[in-house]
Amino acid sequence: MTPEQAHARAAVVMVGRLVRHRGLTVTEALTAVDQRRRREPGPHTDLVTAEAEAYVQEFRASLRALGKALQPIAQQIAEHAAASSTPARRRDRPAWASTYGPPPRRRSSR
Repeated sequence: MTPEQAHARAAVVMVGRLVRHRGLTVTEALTAVDQRRRREPGPHTDLVTAEAEAYVQEFRASLRALGKALQPIAQQIAEHAAASSTPARRRDRPAWASTYGPPPRRRSSR
C-alpha cells in the first residue's frame, strides 16, 4: 500500500467515525478531515483530533486485551521450553574449529 493509499483509507475511516460518533454530515466530515490534513482552522477540525485520539485509545485497549488473552499461552510455552530444554552438548573441539577439518591447502603453481 502506498502512502497515498494509506492516507486515503485513514480519511475514509475518519469520515465514517465522525458521521457515526460526532453527528456530522458526510460533507462536514470530509471538509473537516481535509482542513485538518492541510492544517487549516475549521469549525470541526477539533472533532477530527478528538476522534483520532479516541480511535488510538480503542486500538490500544484492543491490543491490551489481546496481550491479556495471549498471556496464558505464552506462559505455557515458556514452561514447556524450560522443561524440555536439553543440557548443553559437550564439545570435542574448540568453537572456532570446523567439523570438516582444516581447509585444504592450496597448491602453489610455479
